[in-house]
Amino acid sequence: MANTLVISLQGIGNALLALPLVEALHRAGDHTTLLALSPRLRPLVERAPMIDDFIAAGDAQYSGFAGRWRLLGELRHHRFDRAVFSFPSGKRAYLLARLAGIPQRIGHRYDEIGRGYRHLTQSFEPLRKGHDLEQNLQLAESLGLEHRAAELWPTLSVPDELQQRARDYLAKNGLDPQARYVGLHTGCDGRWIEKRWPEKYFSATAAAVYEQYGLPALVFDGPGEPGSGLKVKRLCKTPVHALDGWGDLADAWGLLGCCDLFISNDSGLMNLAAACGVPTVAVFGPSQVHRTRPFGPHGRAVVTERTCAPCYGLGRYAGCPYEYNHCLTHLSPTRVTAAIDELMKR
Repeated sequence: MANTLVISLQGIGNALLALPLVEALHRAGDHTTLLALSPRLRPLVERAPMIDDFIAAGDAQYSGFAGRWRLLGELRHHRFDRAVFSFPSGKRAYLLARLAGIPQRIGHRYDEIGRGYRHLTQSFEPLRKGHDLEQNLQLAESLGLEHRAAELWPTLSVPDELQQRARDYLAKNGLDPQARYVGLHTGCDGRWIEKRWPEKYFSATAAAVYEQYGLPALVFDGPGEPGSGLKVKRLCKTPVHALDGWGDLADAWGLLGCCDLFISNDSGLMNLAAACGVPTVAVFGPSQVHRTRPFGPHGRAVVTERTCAPCYGLGRYAGCPYEYNHCLTHLSPTRVTAAIDELMKR
């Protein structure tokens, strides 16, 4: 049994796409530790059975120069046998594992990290046009852990305690705790306003879903998009409830157990819904749809038709030179509802 560190120092969605890799290692008998960036993942990963330990590099104790040394000491203390880097990982993450004295370091090499791949003991070219989840499973295969993606995804089921907490929340807010809902995620990473589909389009889509499928809407609007859910509610003539910042990632996980459909921007919650097996339709603008679309047969991506998209790959994002939501203001609700109808009739 190896003591294995899986490193995913990107966003929440990237860490979720690393879970099938962690699952493959766990099934092989490894003791698995996930090193991710966001402390917001903690209430989720503490309930994920494939993860034995969790370290959040974004914790306050690891901030600043002294904090980075503290993180390095923590990694050395664990005496890991190997580090496996989820895709994409930068050269700083590769260097961190090398400085931590981890003897086996496995990851990808690609142009954007330059010579950073030399910190790896085994490196692989990324799959051409591969999904990030498939890139991660490529590393599992290199260790002799051959699993089909369908065996490892969806990778999460909603724990009973979170399902009950979600029902209690719905009842407390005057909603039917036994009803089925459509989830909406109107936000994404706060720095990524270009990924956000306008609230008026979410509202129109929620109304169409209610009329066609009888699903009232829950807006998963967190602290990064204050007021967004209330705006959807105000615009929509069919039932909408906005969480308006309530709860953490585990609470969102619980509420996903009440959803028969999830409509989202390209975000971490999109990947969480897909990881739970909830039929998911996502709108895509600046980011590369082949890399992070909702994975699996229950996911659909609706992509902007703007010729300048996608404008973000693996390097540093320079920002959009056009007005707010430029590439998504032209993505109509009709296209999204068509994708929903196709998915729901499967």
